Amino acid sequence: MATVYRGDAYNTDFDSTTYVKTFVLSDLEGVHKANAFRSDMFKETLSKGDFTGPRLLEIGGGPNITNVIHACTRFPEIIFSDYSENCRQAVEKWVKNTPDACDWSHFIKSVCEKEGNGRNKWEDRQAMVRQSIKEIVHCDIHKSNPLEPKVYEPFDAIMTSYCVETASPDKDSFKEAIKNITNLLKPGGNLFMFTVFNETAYLVGERQFYTLNVDQTLVKTAIIEGGFHIVSAEVQSIDTVYSDASTLSFLSAIKQ
Repeated sequence: MATVYRGDAYNTDFDSTTYVKTFVLSDLEGVHKANAFRSDMFKETLSKGDFTGPRLLEIGGGPNITNVIHACTRFPEIIFSDYSENCRQAVEKWVKNTPDACDWSHFIKSVCEKEGNGRNKWEDRQAMVRQSIKEIVHCDIHKSNPLEPKVYEPFDAIMTSYCVETASPDKDSFKEAIKNITNLLKPGGNLFMFTVFNETAYLVGERQFYTLNVDQTLVKTAIIEGGFHIVSAEVQSIDTVYSDASTLSFLSAIKQ
């Protein structure tokens, strides 16, 4: 039986460059469909919502700045967090514009074009993304303060993508992780959460990484029990050779 990696393997066996090439920058139709779903959901949600707070936290961002590309237009101060040192280093290299950093220019151009801002505005957006990321810190969603030992004032908004299900060994820990994330958000604050349904593992290179198999019922129950009011919930079917997932989900909620 093939080894399925999880937990601390994200520090030792997870190739962040391969992950980005596979799940973000790939030319495969399934990857484009997933990226389009993410982009559409952010565009629609941020255009409708009344977001007045300046501070946003990304939980479990991985080596991926996709969410920040969208969110920085509404939240000028973003704290980026991830469990994996490899992933944090990948983002830090890009923020510092080091020679060995991932090149996100093509993706940023595509986002600007889709928003109607024109591809010629991509350099301004790139600078905005870099400026918005104020800190890159460690997180562990299974702690009551996931950002321990750091302590912050409650955030105005939190976004997280495909994180809670990959970090949780069972459904109870999934629910508890949502409550821990809630602790970091101020009352009335917004949660933007992408989740993958019916996935047990995904491939990064030749290594399989674990995912807790969750569905819409579990996710909505966890969000409500975590103290949120669900504003919207959308799903998108997905088919990719790198995963056994069937569906992507986007959920927007407000902390009560």
